[in-house]
Amino acid sequence: MINPLSYSLCDKAVTVYRMENGEITRNVLENAFFQWSKTLKNEEYGDAYQVEALLIVPCGELCIQPGDRVLEGVGPEIASEQWDCFVPALVQGLYELKTVKPCYWQGTLCHVEGR
Repeated sequence: MINPLSYSLCDKAVTVYRMENGEITRNVLENAFFQWSKTLKNEEYGDAYQVEALLIVPCGELCIQPGDRVLEGVGPEIASEQWDCFVPALVQGLYELKTVKPCYWQGTLCHVEGR
């Protein structure tokens, strides 16, 4: 069966970082779609910026998970002792995935979405 979904917009490289058992894994995904936006949100104590992102990875397996940190392009190597400073508040363009959703077409995994 041919997948009719087109992934022509999945043409960006992103670097996905994951901390597991005190070790950082760094994976560069070459064919992804990554878009983020910063919006002004009215809070009880004033206005605050909220960053939202969408990562789409066409693949045949789950390659991202909640808690992964994503940086557009080929990102640097990060040592374990740097992890606490490698956060979206301190690194411009870094985003931490909150949710990951596998998307299927006719029972076959087509892509994975991270937000």
